[in-house]
Amino acid sequence: MNKKIVMNTVTTLSLSLLIAISANAQSPAKLAATSEPAPATAKPSTGSDKVDLKKLEDKYWAAKDEDYGVIQNRTFSKKGKFYASLVYGPLINDSFAKARAAGGMLGYYLNEDFGAELSYLSYDSKQNDTVTSYTTLPGAVSPQFNLIKNSMAASLTYTPFYAKMAFMNKGILYFDMGFTLGAGMTNYEIQKTTVNGSGTAVPTNEMKSAPHFEIGVMQQLFLSQYFAFRLDIKNSFYSQKLQQYQLGSGIAESARAETTKSVNDTTITLGLTLFTK
Repeated sequence: MNKKIVMNTVTTLSLSLLIAISANAQSPAKLAATSEPAPATAKPSTGSDKVDLKKLEDKYWAAKDEDYGVIQNRTFSKKGKFYASLVYGPLINDSFAKARAAGGMLGYYLNEDFGAELSYLSYDSKQNDTVTSYTTLPGAVSPQFNLIKNSMAASLTYTPFYAKMAFMNKGILYFDMGFTLGAGMTNYEIQKTTVNGSGTAVPTNEMKSAPHFEIGVMQQLFLSQYFAFRLDIKNSFYSQKLQQYQLGSGIAESARAETTKSVNDTTITLGLTLFTK
């Protein structure tokens, strides 16, 4: 009897629990109305995840931007500036003469690399000690030689090198180096004498001009945006006329022998350059 009562009690409690759960359960419509919207499903990718190595290779080897420069901003810019230089220095390779050149340059820089320049150099040429010693020997005959007097030229300048360097760990110095190529005229004096009626040798030197072309190396060390030290090594190439230095007494001038020779004058000058704003 007791066993039957216990079984009925358990059955009754189980049915009550199921009814309570059913009463509190929400309908599908109510659930759809109150539930959070489901997140959108990502669309499947239509492309491939593989890296296109060919495109990467073509981009790597593509030509670089032509406007790009190694040094974008120069501390001392020359582009669009006029300049004037005063220079002085020796003629170093004449076998018969010693001379110092003094002169100047006027120019304009089209950009940082290219410019145009006019130059003039005047030489205080005189025969060197070797010629002087030789001609003072008894019976010696002077060699045939000429003395350069001045030169002028128009040149193009190209300055591909620009750099900076430390000075004794105290500061930074900026400099550039370039080349000049030009053409102009050289004036020189033919050295010769004529023996007069009394037997005295009288100088009858004669001025001549010859076209020349020149190449040079130039370096500038900037002190500020307006000033720079300038060093030039100029080589001029042209032909000179040579005449017999001395004629014997009573010999007509028309008998004086004349030849030509190729000349390379090398001049080293140092000076100061002034730039405009």
